[in-house]
Amino acid sequence: MTGVQQEQLPVTDRGRRTRAALLQAGRELFEERGWADVRIDAVAERAGVSHGTFYTWFDSKESLLRAIVAVVVEDLFTATTVGPRLPPDAPYARIEAANRLYLTAVTRHARILRVLDSLADTREEFRRLRVDVREAFVRRGMEGLVRLQELGLADGALPPRATASALGAMVESFAHLWQDPGEDLDEDAAVDVLTRLWAGAIGLPRSAWPDGR
Repeated sequence: MTGVQQEQLPVTDRGRRTRAALLQAGRELFEERGWADVRIDAVAERAGVSHGTFYTWFDSKESLLRAIVAVVVEDLFTATTVGPRLPPDAPYARIEAANRLYLTAVTRHARILRVLDSLADTREEFRRLRVDVREAFVRRGMEGLVRLQELGLADGALPPRATASALGAMVESFAHLWQDPGEDLDEDAAVDVLTRLWAGAIGLPRSAWPDGR
């Protein structure tokens, strides 16, 4: 789905349980302490395994974070897939559903995504990882826009990739800002703002909006 790399997966139940415990412990500690203050000994201790067992599954703190992000990205992508739950000829409702699902999913993973963002600003490896995370959503946005253009429901002059990148960045940034304690929009209002901005930006005909608004 993305360029996000995962470590080799275990083949036994015990191995799967151990690796899952390390992933959970690592995520909790990264979220609690940030990247710099987490040590491998602390991850192993919280997971209930030895220091050496950590290296059975991960060769570094960096590889642990990559694996955690891979799990998060898979959940984000799956959780925000509208799929067949709404018909293709209901474009406004599909955009609205996608925005609601995204806000919910990003809220669930906000703290670990902030860890990734903090590293991406200074370390090339994690900058590339963040690009990989975003690429799956850009591709999906492109595909959706192209379908709407083919149906005559979106401005055919819009370049799909640039448009999907711009609108995706808007939603991503909004999702993080929306979680600020000073933000006074509830979920319904936030989804409404995002959906109207998205639908307007792609030129979705007003006849396709609820009540033609």
